[in-house]
Formats: sequence, C-alpha cells, structure tokens
Amino acid sequence: MAMTVLQMIEQALAEMDHPSNTASVPLWRDKLLRFANEAVVDLTEAFHPWRRDVLTLTGGMLDLSELPYTVGKLLGVERGGMRMPFYYDSDVSKICVPGASDGAVTVVYRYLPKTLTQDGDEPELPAACHPLIVQYMVARFEMQNDATAQNHAGMLLSHYELRKRRLKMDLSEPIGYTIFNRY
Repeated sequence: MAMTVLQMIEQALAEMDHPSNTASVPLWRDKLLRFANEAVVDLTEAFHPWRRDVLTLTGGMLDLSELPYTVGKLLGVERGGMRMPFYYDSDVSKICVPGASDGAVTVVYRYLPKTLTQDGDEPELPAACHPLIVQYMVARFEMQNDATAQNHAGMLLSHYELRKRRLKMDLSEPIGYTIFNRY
C-alpha cells in the first residue's frame, strides 16, 4: 500500500509511542522527513529502480529531458523488442541513435526519485519499500536516544537491511541479470 509522507511520519511516531496528532507531527516533521529522504536514497542505491517509457526519435536524437523522471543511467533504447546502439551527445540530456528511423522508441533507464518535501508526497519507489522507509525513520530517530533505544535502533537497522536484501531480487532491474550474446 502506497503511503504519503504524512502517513509515514504518523506511523513512525506511533511506532515510537509518540502522539501522532496534528499538534505533535509538526514538532518531528523536519527530522523525520530528513530520515525519510535518507532512506529513499539508500533504497535507490540498493534497488536501482528502473522504468520503460516511450519517446519520439527525431533526426536520430532523443531528448531525455522529456522523460517523466530524472535519468540516473540510460540502460537501453529499444524498438520492436530489439536493442539499438546509442551514445550520448555533447549535451548529456541528448542521446544519438545512429542509423535509426524517426518514430517511437522505448527508453529503458534507471531513474532518480524526487526529494520528499510536502506532506502529500509519495516516495517514487514501489509501495513495498514504504514500510522500509518508516522502519529506517524510526531506527535513525532512536539512534539519538539513550543506550536502550540505540540497541533497539541497531536491531531495527539489521531488520531493515534484511528486508532490503529480500526485496532486491524482486525490485532490481531485470536487465542486470541478463547476458547478451552479440555473436
């Protein structure tokens, strides 16, 4: 189930036995939001979230700025299920696809999720990652408390890492596990 920033903050506060009412959420919002963004960066580095989107090839060029997400790494350009060779132009937002006719092509790329800033923002990661973000928020918050809370935080971070590893095979890009034989 997808969660918004506000829902994640409220759940994190509930797990820490803090009140999650309208008066207490603003007190902890900035700190927990910072931890949520740390978790999004960590999960992005672990899972390499990827997408397939269609762009129009014009004059052998693709404009990556037309994609709905920021490109972290271009993985491939395809047409009709066939991969096409490409290279970056002098401007890294442009891609040259030599010898290809104009028209629609599918661009496969790793994307970079946007930074969470508003209460209504949803992390641009699969919904299966959202509980992990909450767990990370709680662990990071508890790391700043007494020794008992720090021990609990260590356990939460260990559990976070275990769950992250289990999700990795399901969420990572499938192209990463493929061998291409060009001969």
